[in-house]
Amino acid sequence: MRCARRHQSRQHLARTALSVALTVLLIATTAAAAAVAAAASASSASSSTSVPPTEQGDATDTMQNLSTHILDTTRGKPAPEVPVTLYVRAASQSWTKVSTGITDGDGRFRSFFADGQPGLAAGVYKLHFDVGPYFRSRSVESLYPFIEIVFTVADPTQHYHIPLLLNPFGYSTYRGS
Repeated sequence: MRCARRHQSRQHLARTALSVALTVLLIATTAAAAAVAAAASASSASSSTSVPPTEQGDATDTMQNLSTHILDTTRGKPAPEVPVTLYVRAASQSWTKVSTGITDGDGRFRSFFADGQPGLAAGVYKLHFDVGPYFRSRSVESLYPFIEIVFTVADPTQHYHIPLLLNPFGYSTYRGS
């Protein structure tokens, strides 16, 4: 009984430490993410496929136009404390980190952009879900250490909700609302 309690306590401490470390990382990357998003926004404004500023609306229309949700379909419950990183593809085809966060108790993450920071611009993005620690913390064997979902933003005035339906040996996604 004591060993089980110690094991549970160690797991709780490990999850708490991971959560704190990722929160610190999120805070540290906020300034860099703002610069990247501004550069991506400026780059998309000069491309021929971008939406003209008069059709985009003001910055408050596009702020927080991205959200995600992870549902563990094996458990039938949300997947909390999963690190999520947003990347944008540059003209050179390389990926640049925009922001990082952790899913909340309901398996959701919505704060990809800081207050006042523009949201998604037209372009190609990917969400990187670090699901390995989530499964390990539940002592569940999994095929996937991480999952990446690549998607295209054609209209930055729309909201993009990218859910992940997850189980240890499979996953699916779709564009939600």
